[in-house]
This record gives sequence, structure tokens and C-alpha cells, in this order.
Amino acid sequence: MVMTQSLADWLSVNRRYARSINLERDFDGAEAVEGYILTDRAVDALRRILASMFGRKRTTAWTLTGVYGTGKSAFVHFLTSLVGPSPSPARQAAMAIARQSLGADSREYVALEGKLPSQGLFRAYATARREPLRHTLIRALDQGSDHYWHGSARPKIARELTDLETNLVDPSARLSDRQVLDLFQSVLATAESDVILVIDELGKSLEYATQNQALADLYLLQELAELSCQGKNRLYIFGLLHQAFADYGQRLASLEKNEWAKIQGRFEDIPFTESSQQMLRLMGQAINRSQSETLVFPVHRLTEDWGEALRHETHLPELSAKLLAAVYPLHPLAALVLPELCIRYAQNDRSLFTFLTSAEPHAFQGFLARARIVDGELPTLQVHHLYDYFVESLGAGMGARPGLQRWLEIQTLVADAQHRGEDTVVLLKTIGLLNLVTSTGLLRATRSLVKLALVDRPHVEGLAHWDRLIDQVCHQQGIVTYRRAVDELRLWEGSDFDVEEAIAQYMARESLPLADLLSQTYPLKPWVAQRHSYRTGTLRYFERRYLDQPAGLKNLCADQADCDGVVVYWLREEAPPEVPAVTAEGKPLVVIAAAHLSRLQIRAEEYRAL
Repeated sequence: MVMTQSLADWLSVNRRYARSINLERDFDGAEAVEGYILTDRAVDALRRILASMFGRKRTTAWTLTGVYGTGKSAFVHFLTSLVGPSPSPARQAAMAIARQSLGADSREYVALEGKLPSQGLFRAYATARREPLRHTLIRALDQGSDHYWHGSARPKIARELTDLETNLVDPSARLSDRQVLDLFQSVLATAESDVILVIDELGKSLEYATQNQALADLYLLQELAELSCQGKNRLYIFGLLHQAFADYGQRLASLEKNEWAKIQGRFEDIPFTESSQQMLRLMGQAINRSQSETLVFPVHRLTEDWGEALRHETHLPELSAKLLAAVYPLHPLAALVLPELCIRYAQNDRSLFTFLTSAEPHAFQGFLARARIVDGELPTLQVHHLYDYFVESLGAGMGARPGLQRWLEIQTLVADAQHRGEDTVVLLKTIGLLNLVTSTGLLRATRSLVKLALVDRPHVEGLAHWDRLIDQVCHQQGIVTYRRAVDELRLWEGSDFDVEEAIAQYMARESLPLADLLSQTYPLKPWVAQRHSYRTGTLRYFERRYLDQPAGLKNLCADQADCDGVVVYWLREEAPPEVPAVTAEGKPLVVIAAAHLSRLQIRAEEYRAL
């Protein structure tokens, strides 16, 4: 008789991890601080920040960058609670945690006890949206003033901030960068306190700046970082990012990327990335498991086998059987791949813990509901299951992500192989997902690693089955490329071709003036005078040209005798000494002076290289 049981009967997800910290919702909430654990990385970050606030170090602006769900918001919530008013329960809970983690005699803890004012620091905080950065900053100051001057006579600046925040809903409302900087200086002077500014989801502001070419927003960020070093009271800035600052500007031209790099240089980055073991521990803490012998002993035996098998994969981090047992039913290799996928390809509202707690069909909860223990054989959530989740959940939102070309090529190859059988599709999904995270070097799709990723137990005859199937897709079907020199299976062609380097080489050889470059690369079509043609029934059109020489403008003639005029795009910083009203043959002439020529030059060269 075959005995089956659902994994959902024995496993669940800790509800604590289903609700992440939200700075605006949980601000000054003691229950959100209690139980917070400072990891080694968080303690190091705290020491660095406190050294600047109370020591000789002069850094005042930081970005906290790391994978979704690894505790950036929880850390900043702890930090803002730590510098809150003395009577606050959240401050008391945070101080108790700091005392335990830093030590009661440490320089940082002594400074926290002795140098902070009883009313705490002014704490401005907001979650960024895809909006001008000015709006986010006004909202942060307004929320901060509500807490700082709560229950007391509100000063003029607090009332002014409330009015400004209310008026932000009006599309016609305008606020200059200078006004925003003046508001910060007024808050610093009126509060007579240091100010902590926290911008959660700062990446949304950067995405807005990218999509709207709003470099002014980024300059405001730079001016704030420079403002923080002035005056008696100081402004401390914390921006929370899910990926590196520069990654938000992937689609910008080289000149704009350089501007971003200058602004990023004003901030000290604190990476909030954890080791593989730490990520596994976090996932293990999120999974609740029954202590029944039905599950405990089989899981123990299974993870002992996996620990032994993976020791022979020398390029993998050392994984203990205890650690692997904590994350069951995740396959060991799926557990290593999952955080890396979330870093690179997840959207802003998704995280590692979203995968664990979500009710979506291919997420962790769905696997628990579907998976069955059959006669004591334990199923595992494998790498190809992660592929299904990321394709279904993120497929429509991949447009702005790095690596899109390779992702789409893998999807296409997997879709085209549907007729070859389920096992072939599962194999291709596994190789493809390992290829996507291969730049770490740890999870390269070696032949042995791919086979191990496809079995629930490491010592079964099934490995031979996958060996034969790998030979088929490589040698008979030609879908997969085997790079023998590095023992790696690849699912896309041209994987050794460096596109970025090739573009850079083409651009280095480019020497054409901008007008000639655009004329060859992006020739202009005539413009039809549509309104005139509609009203009169007579078709009139203007030729269009690129020019950068005054002589060419003076002697300009139309190419087509029946055109009604010429439009010229002037491509020099200096205006032409003389702009004739008509061409040499007497046709109307319109001259348009193009702006941002250096940026246009770079983009034209990149376009030509592509």
C-alpha cells in the first residue's frame, strides 16, 4: 500500500516573516524593534555610523545596498528608534539591544547614553515613489516635524511644511531646489538638533530620474550631501537601495553615467549583502516544521547525504547538514540560487520572503500544497521550480532589468523545446537558471552540478538518466553548448562575446563630426505641414538637414525642387554668425539649435556602434 502525505501538513512559514518592516507604518513602534537581532554585518554598519555621529569620522551620507528582505529597513528602523526621545518605549528597546550587541562599556554605547539630547534627534523619513525627489523630501520633513513637535506649540516651519505637503497633489505646484535646501536649513536651526533623513526605496527616485532625464533630482541629492557638512547641527542622510547606485542608470549614455558616478561619490555605501550561510539561516528561521519523527529523521538522513555529496563540489561554499535541514524542502542548490535571483531579477515589491510567503501558484506555499511524501521519499523544491516562479511572476516586468537579452533567449529556447518531453524542458530550465547567476563563479552549470540539481536524493540511479539526457541536448539536438575548458553547460550562443567591449572599441574608432555621424546613421525624413495640408488640401513639405558649418548654412540649397522649405538642425555650441531667412534659391529656412550636444554625440556613437 502506497502511503502519501502532503508537505503542507508538516511545514509552514513563520508569520513574522510575512510582514516586513515599513518605516512609515512602524515608525516609533516598540513591537517592531523588540526581538530585532543585529547580525555581524549590522553591528559593523552601526559602529561606522555612530563613529561619524559621535567620533572624529566626518561621513554624513550613506547608501545601504543589498538584497530584498535582508533587513535594511529593519536596521534603519532600529537606528531611528535608537536616536529617538528618551521616554519612547522604542528607544528603550533599541538601547537594550545596542547594549547587548555593542557592550555596555563600548565607546559607541557610552556616546549614545551620554551625548544624545533627551528629546532625541529630528527624524525625517519617507518611502520614495516614482516622483520628483523634491516631493519625497517635503513628505519626509513633514512626517518628521509631526513627530518631533508632537504635543507642543508647532513652530512656523512645521506649519509651512504641512501646507507644502498638502499642495504637492496639485500638478501645477512648483518648488525649486533652493527652496528645498532652505527648508532643511530652517529645520536644522529651529529644531536645534541634528537631523536624520531616511529615504526608503531610493531606487524609485533614481528610476524616475532615469526615465525623465531628471538630472536635477540627482544634483539635489548631491547638494543635500554637501549641506550635511555645514553648520553647527548636521544632516545625516540614509538612502536604501536594492541594487548598486549605478545599476539604476544602465540605460543612460556614458556622459550621464559619469554624472551619476560623481553624485554617488558623495555617499559612503554600506553593502547589506549576506553570505550564503547567513541567507540560508534567514530562510531556515522563516520555515516552521513539525517535530514529528515522520519528518525529522528522514530530513536528517537526507541532508546528511546532501552535505556529503556537495563537499566534492569544491567551488561551492561549505554547507552543513544542519543548515540544509533548516531550509528543507528547498533543494540545497535552489536555496543557493534563490537569493541571487532576487538580487538580480526581482521587482521592487518582491523579495526572497515574498517567494516564501506568497500564495502565487509557483511560490513556496504552492509547492507545499502540491508536494507529497510517498513511502517516506521526501520531495524537494528544485532549481527548475524557481524558473517557473520567476518566469510567471516577473516575465512582464523584466524590461528594465540587466541581463534581459540572456533571460529572453533562455525563455525562447525552453518554450521551443516543449515538444521534446518534460525531462528535457526541466533540464533546460535548470541549466538556464544556473547560467543567469553564473557570474558569481559559485554556481557554474557544471555537468555534475546540473545532475545533482535535478534529483531529490544525491545517490540514486536517476543521475545516469540525466547524464544520457545531457548528451542528447548537447550532441544530438545541439540546444546546449558544452564549454569543455571550464566544464560548463551553456544555454545561449555567443556567451563569450563581450557586447559592451565591442561597442567601446567601435566608439573609440569613431571620428566623424556629429552632423556627418547623424546624417549617415539617422537620416531625416521630410516634414509635412499637416495642419496647412488639412485646411487647404495642398500638400506642402520641408526637407530636413543636419549642419554645423556657417558656410553650409549660407549656401544651402534644397535637394528637391518641389519642396516648400528647409529645416536645419544646428549642431554647434556657438550660434551661427548669420541666419538667412531663405535658402540660396529663395525657399523658407527654419534653423533649430540643438541642445545637449555632448550627450547627443555619445548616443549617436553608441547607436552607430550597435
